[in-house]
Amino acid sequence: MKDATIKNLRTQGKITTKGDYLSGMVYAAFGTTTLTGCISDVDITGGSGSDASRAAGMVQVVTSGASVQITDCLVKGSITDNADESERMMAGFVLSNNGTYTLTRCLYVGKNNAPNDSYTFGTEHGISATFTDCYYLNTCGKAQGKQVTAEQLKSGEVTKKLQGDRTENVWGQTLGTDNEPLPTTDATKRVYEVKFVYNGEVKATRYATNGQSIHGGLPTFTAKDLLGTGYNPHHYYAIAFEGGFNGSTTVNTDRTVAVTFNKKDYYEIASKADWKAFCDIVGSGQNTVDAKMTKDVDLGEDIAKVGTSNSPYGGTFDGQNHVLTVNWDAGSTNDVAPFGRVKGATIKNLRTEGTIRSNGYYLSGLIDEATGENTVTGCVSNVNLTTSYDKSSCDAAGLICYIYSSGRVTISDCLVKGSINATTDKGKKGMGGFVFIQHGSCIMNNCLYAGTNNASGGYTFASDSDDKATLTLNNCHYLNACGKLQGEQATKAQLKNGYVAHKLQGTREETVWGQVLGTDTIPQLTAEAAKQVYEVKFTLNGKVKAMRYANRGGHVSLPTVQELLGADYAPNITYALSFEGDFSASSTVTGDTTVVANVVFKDISIATKEDWKKFGDLVLSGEGKLNAKLTADLNLGTEILKIGSENTGYSGTFDGQGHTITIDWNVYGSETYVALFPSVTNATIKNLRVTGQMTSDSEPLGVFALNADGNTTFSGCVSDVKITNGNTNSSNCAAGMVLSAYSEGKITFKDCIVSGDLNGTTDNSRQGMGGFVCGQYDDATCTFNNCLYTGTNNSKGGYTFAPNPTLNNCYYLNPFANTQGERITEKQLESGEVAYKLQGDRTDSCHWAQVLGEWPGLYRETDKAKPNYVYYNKENNGWTCDDFRLTDGQSLPIGLDFTATKATYDRTLAAGKATLCLPYELPVQGFKAYTLADRQESRTAVHFKEVNGTLGAYRPYLLVADGTPQLGGENLQVKADLSSIVLSAGNYYFKGAVHDVVNWWLTSDHAYILQADGLFHKVTSDNPSVTVPAYRAYISYNSHEGAKRLSIVFDGETTGIYGTTDGATDGKNGPVYDLQGRRVADRLDDSVRRQIPAGVYIVNGRKVVVK
Repeated sequence: MKDATIKNLRTQGKITTKGDYLSGMVYAAFGTTTLTGCISDVDITGGSGSDASRAAGMVQVVTSGASVQITDCLVKGSITDNADESERMMAGFVLSNNGTYTLTRCLYVGKNNAPNDSYTFGTEHGISATFTDCYYLNTCGKAQGKQVTAEQLKSGEVTKKLQGDRTENVWGQTLGTDNEPLPTTDATKRVYEVKFVYNGEVKATRYATNGQSIHGGLPTFTAKDLLGTGYNPHHYYAIAFEGGFNGSTTVNTDRTVAVTFNKKDYYEIASKADWKAFCDIVGSGQNTVDAKMTKDVDLGEDIAKVGTSNSPYGGTFDGQNHVLTVNWDAGSTNDVAPFGRVKGATIKNLRTEGTIRSNGYYLSGLIDEATGENTVTGCVSNVNLTTSYDKSSCDAAGLICYIYSSGRVTISDCLVKGSINATTDKGKKGMGGFVFIQHGSCIMNNCLYAGTNNASGGYTFASDSDDKATLTLNNCHYLNACGKLQGEQATKAQLKNGYVAHKLQGTREETVWGQVLGTDTIPQLTAEAAKQVYEVKFTLNGKVKAMRYANRGGHVSLPTVQELLGADYAPNITYALSFEGDFSASSTVTGDTTVVANVVFKDISIATKEDWKKFGDLVLSGEGKLNAKLTADLNLGTEILKIGSENTGYSGTFDGQGHTITIDWNVYGSETYVALFPSVTNATIKNLRVTGQMTSDSEPLGVFALNADGNTTFSGCVSDVKITNGNTNSSNCAAGMVLSAYSEGKITFKDCIVSGDLNGTTDNSRQGMGGFVCGQYDDATCTFNNCLYTGTNNSKGGYTFAPNPTLNNCYYLNPFANTQGERITEKQLESGEVAYKLQGDRTDSCHWAQVLGEWPGLYRETDKAKPNYVYYNKENNGWTCDDFRLTDGQSLPIGLDFTATKATYDRTLAAGKATLCLPYELPVQGFKAYTLADRQESRTAVHFKEVNGTLGAYRPYLLVADGTPQLGGENLQVKADLSSIVLSAGNYYFKGAVHDVVNWWLTSDHAYILQADGLFHKVTSDNPSVTVPAYRAYISYNSHEGAKRLSIVFDGETTGIYGTTDGATDGKNGPVYDLQGRRVADRLDDSVRRQIPAGVYIVNGRKVVVK
């Protein structure tokens, strides 16, 4: 061709020959020739042996004087020269040049087997050869232009270079489809360049086909790549592109995109995706990035671990007290934990929860492996680990499975709560509460293991089996051991009450450990000051005896005396407990504090002889003001156990509570003054009963006290002790209660009884005895109120009550040498009269009471249930007996009026008639009652009139049963007044009996008693066994000439007549009586009717008229 222009031509196919001078488009170019936008894609094969192919991809020869311009052209085809290697000759574009030629923006991507003396673009011989912006993929002999890679061809980079800045479309490429640039005028294939610039410097370039997104994705440069020395490996850098440019952004022009970094001091984790991304960041090599959790994250079943053996985590991870929850089933995988491997890491304030299950080993609630310098602080592992590994020990751990020999781990303020469950026996042989295998250095400070496990071997905190490793535990506690015991064990109560929380917190001002007492059952890691636990120490005598714990502003329960005294505490003693500074259960706790406790003996309960001894020891030790209560009867036997001594007095209140102390004290030859309380001053002794005996050949004896001083009171006390004394020289030898009222003493006795025997065996001792008090100083006073002396004595001197007493309502039964008070009889004692007198007009409560028939005593609540126990009832303002019983034929003395809450008369009335005289008012029920009629005109019959309503007390009555007689009842009034016990009319007396009336009295009283035949029969001395039992009545006739028997007429009719019938009615059965009460026949049959005179007869209690 000559002076030709060839443009936009594509040649393709193949040329195969053994000849030479071959070309993919032009053989020879003459003159001024131009090739533009052409593509040669012809595979050329030529040459043979010593004949080279002399092939060219575009122009075989530029002839002499010719000028050829080749612009924007592409050679893709291959050249294969089959000549001998030394003979081969070829060129990518132009082989021979005898003129001038230029190549501008051309691309060679063809293949060839050119020798080194061939040319990639063209020969350099001839007048001139110029190559501008030409690129090649493969050389064709000598390298010319700029070499590019296949990736540069595919990416669009070369297309952009060839296109340049020209506005018209010359080169193009469909990126992702075309593997190399193509000359084209198709604007849709235009390739644009996107430059990514950081700080004015292009850091990356991407290319895009017109209207499409960049090819190959966004640049992958790292923050370290861009920042250089300004890069901080612990910071997190989020790359951002100007205008929100991203991998999907459409490109239709060349553009520059500025790259910026959103730098943060840490990576934020708020979701499962964030956690996984963080795992990838660490796994990619950025393994020292710090991170913080900003929300709780639930990973569910997705197993994603931070750090690997190739890229262990070495940053600072702050959970900020958020919870990472896992529910991982790892199959048979080993080494399963939220953090795979750490090296130089700090993990803090992270809570892990959930479950991890595997058939493998090395399962942990936080970290699998640790190497290098690491710190774990403020973390809680509450992950339940289950392993079914059956080859050997499971090697699971609550916090860290394995610390390498190069590892140095400090664990501070951490809590493990989760469980470790190995399902095989081999698996159970090795596990760790916190750490299992430990070959390096491990320091634990203020840690708590509160988890559970089924270990048969292992370590509660960490392995200490490696001699080269070191394990240090500082203030670490555990609830349940995990194999070997380590640290200090705590109980559930200590975990709950704040003790352990306070121990773990220590003296640090900032809150690390806390607990809402009353809600949280174990200590919690917290920074809330309101949850901090403060300790209140209670000291006694300078020693800490108890501790309590409270939150800020809270309160504590106070320790008990038993807690403070420990082994010195006696359960029968009551103590007065106080705290300095008026500290109380309502005091507000605002910090650790110490409270001084004061314990004072207040009173002691005495139930045994040992208790009594303890009481005595305490008084002797100086606790003379100790109050005491007797809670059971005591028998001190022959052991003389005194309360105090003559020199160590008693000044408290002793309450016997109605109980009895029995003694059998013999002080012969002991030269010891003896009394229960040798010396009393300003004391009160009450409700105490003492019985038994005291014997001495020389020393003075007092039952209650030897010396009484100050304002001392004896109240409600009973002395029933037999005293035998042989003193020969003392003026005061023996007394029923107090031997001597000391100088200036004011001694008062209230409601007391002395009933024992005083027996002096020497003249001196008989002179120097006293019923209550023997001796009395001139300036001492002895006042007796409502006291009773019923004892016996053989005194020649002495006084019933005291030498110079003030007596108020006091009585005695047996006189003393010097009598005092008002004398009473045994009958008065038995009837309740004396009890009534001693109670007096007091209505506040009952002081005196008794069982009728016995002697009065001091009131006991428990005695109210006894039959015939009378007492003053303040509720009813009168005397009462809850269970009043009369027994037929047994007389019961009654000397006071009272109400019988329930009255019972144990008597069975025979059918017919009976007499009755009761000490209480009785409603008529189940019988008819009759009293002596006012007019009595017969010498052979006694007339009675019927009484309705209520029978009077101590009035004689004749009863005729017409039902079931009710001789008792409820709330009946019992009387003491006997004035109505005898009734009289005419020559007849109807007399009641409240005790047995003997035969001789009845005979002398012309008495008639009711017999079974319904008549009153005269009592004679012929039958001395005939008496009238108590609570019956009899008739007395005021004449010696009375009939042998008396019939009974009720209201003018003969006894037993309840109606009238004539002879035609059935009146046959039963004896037949005339109106004089004489029995005239056994039965009223027809033969008897014919024999007896006509008239009125009584049969079966009815009138029968016989005509």
